[in-house]
Amino acid sequence: MDPGCREHGSDHLRHVSARALAVALLACAAGIGHAQVQPPTEPQAVPTPPQTEPPDLRQRGETDDEWLDRTQQGVHEMVWKSAMHVDRWFGSQEPPSAYQGASGSIAPALLWDEFDGFKPKVRFRVDLPLPQLNERFNAFVGRVDRDEYVSERNLRSGAFQRQYGEIGEEQTLAGIVYRTPAKQGSRFDAGAGIRVRLPLDPYLKGSYVFERGDSMSGLLSLRQTVFWQNSQRSGFTSRADLEKLFAEDLWLVRWTTSASISEKSNGVYGYSAVTALRGLPNRRALAFEMGADGATDDRVALHDYGFKAAYRQSVARDWLVMELRTSLGWPKEEPEQPRKPSWGLGIGFEMFFGTDEFLARPVTF
Repeated sequence: MDPGCREHGSDHLRHVSARALAVALLACAAGIGHAQVQPPTEPQAVPTPPQTEPPDLRQRGETDDEWLDRTQQGVHEMVWKSAMHVDRWFGSQEPPSAYQGASGSIAPALLWDEFDGFKPKVRFRVDLPLPQLNERFNAFVGRVDRDEYVSERNLRSGAFQRQYGEIGEEQTLAGIVYRTPAKQGSRFDAGAGIRVRLPLDPYLKGSYVFERGDSMSGLLSLRQTVFWQNSQRSGFTSRADLEKLFAEDLWLVRWTTSASISEKSNGVYGYSAVTALRGLPNRRALAFEMGADGATDDRVALHDYGFKAAYRQSVARDWLVMELRTSLGWPKEEPEQPRKPSWGLGIGFEMFFGTDEFLARPVTF
């Protein structure tokens, strides 16, 4: 598990330009509304009380901090009420408090490297509890890397896909996930969903997971996933993860290797990476990664290898995290193309809602 720094944030960055961040995050939040799947019939809308404003708001004006709070609270309210709305299609009579545990994040970022140039990114992920069905079920909607949620060849990397491995198409997905409780030994997970875009692209998947040990002494995780997606047809992924927390230095080191194949892939494609995470006081963290990826039947079998480093810190609020990253890689796509070093830079922000947990894992890797 990633080391979470749960200490209260310091105040020394309270005066950043929060109004500009709020405007960007409001734009990101608008994407959630477009990504929700409508039911076959129009259900009765959940009543939403009108927003109230302090009587002297116009006279005194809003501060930057109030803009941030209104943005985050508004997104969270919209999310948990949507979860309650969906669950009541199935006859749920649970009180609103049962759905206020809905959580997720919205993350805009701007990445640049010498090989690909500028790459603006906006991704989001929302987890919705469905207590009427079963506590092991939850729904989700998000703009994500399909390789993290369909084939499961990649670990969840936060808001942005991993550098290593075949670059998966970012898709807006909605679905339902069934997870058995984590335990030593074997367990099964399953999921189904659809791409929220025409033409619709449904998928099904099932995973066998074997875990032994813990992060303090060493955790071994083996995952075999069988999946089917209309665009990729059937396939499977074999993935192994080994991680250990070095308690004296508070470094979490994880090695991951993954191999996948599908009816539409160019042979077997995969990656291997070593990641080191270090949680720091005052809701800060460092992350380093080195790895390589390739595919057996591509024109260039070894696609890329390199290094990345990132620094994360809460700014203005505990739930708003800024990330700065740099990278150095040696990508190559065509046989006649020279393999040259490619430097990269990036900046990203991640706004959490429904949780104030600080995560050391980077969003821009």
